[in-house]
Amino acid sequence: MSVRKMSLVAAVMLIVGTAVMVGCDSKPDNYTTRTIVYVSYLNDGMPFLCDVLEQGDSLYYEDTNTYKREDDYIKEDRVNVVFHNRPYSGLIEPALSLGDFLVTGYTVEFTSTDGSAVPVQPFTGNTSILVPANEMIEAQIVLVPFGSKNVAPLFTMQYTPQEVYTNALITFRGHEIQTDREITFTAGLHVNFGDPLITKTNKDDF
Repeated sequence: MSVRKMSLVAAVMLIVGTAVMVGCDSKPDNYTTRTIVYVSYLNDGMPFLCDVLEQGDSLYYEDTNTYKREDDYIKEDRVNVVFHNRPYSGLIEPALSLGDFLVTGYTVEFTSTDGSAVPVQPFTGNTSILVPANEMIEAQIVLVPFGSKNVAPLFTMQYTPQEVYTNALITFRGHEIQTDREITFTAGLHVNFGDPLITKTNKDDF
């Protein structure tokens, strides 16, 4: 394993160690009369490694140490989210829709851990995720849009050892079924941006 690859792994391990301190559960104080909706897990409780470039089937041209770039590609990143709708009032009947919550959208905002410019500008997405009362529902949302990888600074990080460490703040919005009162709640995730390309040292290793 190359020194660069090891540094990426070490960085991810470091973020894992601090992820518990940041936490994902954000329970809004203004929505405690009948039910509490919050995020139980983001990315299974692990930090997220955003690969700025996906390598194709062939990493190198045959019998050379030259990167083969023709089959490399970019893709948007999605992350798994587990929502929990926990009834707060004993008046909630599980068989009724009262207390069911509909997640209608979200906003993602990144901040760099070192205070530098963020690699992805804030963006908003729309969803329609029904979270029944007293249930946990898993869904996916876009974390890094395709367009953000196709422009600087992420585009210029391709085939380089550059890395950017960030925190993503995701603000979800929605409303309880049969009401139109919008509720928001937040969750956080550590996101590391880089191109974890393995430096070839011995062709027999591949």
